Amino acid sequence: MKPLPLHLKISLIASIISFVVLVVGYIIICANIAGKIQEKEKELAKLQAKNLAEQLSISQEIIDSEELQRLTNTISGSRPNLVTVRIWKLENDNFVEVIGSEDSLPVEEINAETKNALINKNASEVINQQSREVTSSLYRVFSPIVINNTVTGAVETTEKLDTISTIAISFLANLSWITLITFLLMTTALYLVLQRLVYHPLENLLAAIETAKKGDLKIGVAVRENPDEFGKLSGNFNQMMSQIRQMTNEREQQNEILREKVKEATAELVDKNEQLETANLELFHSSSKMSEMERLVAVGQTAAQFAHEVGTPLNLISGHVQLLQSSLPENSPESKRLQTITTQIERIEKIVREMLDRTRFGKTEHTILNLNQVLKKTLEAVEPILAESKVKLITEFEQDLPGISGNSERLQQVFLNLIKNSMDAMPNGGAITISTFSTQDQIKVEFTDNGIGMSQETVSKIFQPLFTTKERGHGTGLGLVIVKQILDEHNAQIKVESQSGAGAKFSLIFLIH
Repeated sequence: MKPLPLHLKISLIASIISFVVLVVGYIIICANIAGKIQEKEKELAKLQAKNLAEQLSISQEIIDSEELQRLTNTISGSRPNLVTVRIWKLENDNFVEVIGSEDSLPVEEINAETKNALINKNASEVINQQSREVTSSLYRVFSPIVINNTVTGAVETTEKLDTISTIAISFLANLSWITLITFLLMTTALYLVLQRLVYHPLENLLAAIETAKKGDLKIGVAVRENPDEFGKLSGNFNQMMSQIRQMTNEREQQNEILREKVKEATAELVDKNEQLETANLELFHSSSKMSEMERLVAVGQTAAQFAHEVGTPLNLISGHVQLLQSSLPENSPESKRLQTITTQIERIEKIVREMLDRTRFGKTEHTILNLNQVLKKTLEAVEPILAESKVKLITEFEQDLPGISGNSERLQQVFLNLIKNSMDAMPNGGAITISTFSTQDQIKVEFTDNGIGMSQETVSKIFQPLFTTKERGHGTGLGLVIVKQILDEHNAQIKVESQSGAGAKFSLIFLIH
């Protein structure tokens, strides 16, 4: 609920106080007026009773005539407050009613005290009594009728006196109008006064406060030459805003200085973080390279030892194969198989020699090669092993494949390692698909098997030296390391796609010569 305006609140309080004062004063005035009116009404009642008694004393024949009723009715209707005119006749020391006005009150006997006063010709005897109407008072006057110095009867007039309540009620309408007009005048006057002295300065002050809340600290309130309380408040507000502006400016200056310092510190911190990040990255790469170099050194030492140890038995095997070949016919199937064995022994010897050369930081010679021919030559050597392992070989070679620069022996070693890995992933048999195809400037060789596959974690580690998933004694962890090293020598890339239980695909990407 919306609160009442200030001028209405003040008007209501002032009107209530004024109304109470007005009512109290009204009651006091009505009491004074009622007393005076009652005195006047009493005098009129006495005078009317005395005049009628004197008239009947002079004209006693009227008492016994019909004219008496008309006379009492006329007198009774002459004034609103004269409610009863009654004529009494004295018979045997008792007053008997002769006639009364038509609207007379019920007859009440004249008591002994009044009767004695009348007989003694005391016309001022008055009896006051409360009427049957609670809000009215009755004033009874008796005046003796005297004929020949003898009391023969009495005239009674009963006056209904005006009370405080009847007088107050008669002026109530005027009081209501006076109260309403007073309230309206007071409300209007207070509104005009408050509008000028309170509302207008207060609204200006509140508007200035709202503007200050929005951030405009330059706002001020006009102050008159001779300020009142609100003027002094406005002056204090202006002084406070001036201090706030000064403090705000100082705070902004301090904030600007702080922002500059923070900006400088942040820039310095960013530089330090970048330097630290670069240093950490270099340290990480260095650590990785050192770790890889340590492993490669170990691999090189192992390879050198392996080449040295394997060279002697290979020479012995080659000698025995040559002896067997010399004892067989030249074109026999056995002689051809021994020739294949001799060729592979020679390739192994060459690989061993190259391995020893690499441990001495040597380089291999490259020629222009056709990868389809290198693959076919490799597959001729492993075909019996694939058949024995129940592995089906599927080839999809692109015809007229462009040539690349490379070393045939080294690439055969790559292909053999990849085929061997696929065979190890299919212990119960399976299929290997070897595909070759070319793009505008690349040749791709893909080895796809349907073996057990590898997890992503394993895929991320397969090119690390000495890492293997095979059982101890069945893998050295060097096969794919050698593959990666040979491909690096040929500026080629290798990509692996595999999932556990879904086989694997090795993609070799060579640049066209």
